[in-house]
Amino acid sequence: MAPSPIESRRDLAGVSRDLAISVVAGLVLLLFALRTHAAEPLPSWNDTGPKQAVLAFVDKVTREGGSDFVPVDQRIAVFDMDGTLIPEKPLPAAVMPIVEDVKTAATKNPALKQKPAIAALLEGDAAGVAAAGEAGLVDIISAATDGRTTEEVGASTRKVLETVKDPRYGKPYTELAYQPMVELVNHLHENGFQVWICSGSPVLFTRQFPRSTFGIPPQQILGSSVHTQFVERDGRTVLVYTNKIDHINDKEGKPVTIHLAIGQRPLFVGGNVGNGGDIAMMRYSKDRAGPSFQLLINHDDAAREFAYAEKDGYSLDAAKKYGFNVVSIAKDWATIFRDPSSPSP
Repeated sequence: MAPSPIESRRDLAGVSRDLAISVVAGLVLLLFALRTHAAEPLPSWNDTGPKQAVLAFVDKVTREGGSDFVPVDQRIAVFDMDGTLIPEKPLPAAVMPIVEDVKTAATKNPALKQKPAIAALLEGDAAGVAAAGEAGLVDIISAATDGRTTEEVGASTRKVLETVKDPRYGKPYTELAYQPMVELVNHLHENGFQVWICSGSPVLFTRQFPRSTFGIPPQQILGSSVHTQFVERDGRTVLVYTNKIDHINDKEGKPVTIHLAIGQRPLFVGGNVGNGGDIAMMRYSKDRAGPSFQLLINHDDAAREFAYAEKDGYSLDAAKKYGFNVVSIAKDWATIFRDPSSPSP
């Protein structure tokens, strides 16, 4: 016997109801999966000790009611720039915008060629420039900027950063931020941290790095400073660089800069091996009252990046002595640079 119209409608209603339930359940599972994937922090990090330590620390200092809870106004994170957020080999990125300017300056003032870093730069000796350290870098910067306005230097620096390609990776410097560190800075921002950069490179360079890369505004970027003068040119006031150095922001100079700019010890500090320049600010953070976290990037991946450290192992020895967290690029980072075809985090 054929089903009655009423029974047919009941069967159709049951099918529709079951279908609706299945669709809703599927959507819930899909949304859950998407949310879980989107919420996964630090996806470019391998699931090793450093990643787990970072996530555990951020969780404990942001968990209200916990014994290690830190108020938002004390969640200060400070990172070195070269070698910590972006590569510093074969030369720090700060050097690249000014090679031609140094050549011009040395032609006008041959005495500049007596400075080791400038002599090495003019000879194309990358190792010699690196051996001169941060002080040598500042010598180079001051030679290239002497007599130029802050606007002139800023404009030329931005142009080079966006157009000149790194000799190893074939990409502009603006595309060479370490993706794991971009993710870390984003994770800290999302958890109420105020993030600063404290670099040995001159601040006139570091402030030209695109804000979009790390979401750090220029007023939260600190660095070595070249003396400037307030003058009038063609009826307009400008700031002009001189060939004098105000402050070399390296080693013991970094805690001083942090204190002057921020007024408190950082809760979180990131630095790297190389010249021992970040250990002082990491110790400064370690000695704050309450919890703190120090992250030391170990450049030990010659295949994907570079392998280097101090000859005496100074930074790694300090990490063991003071309990800093060491990141092995080779072991702890699944990827180093973002694939240009991938969406930004």
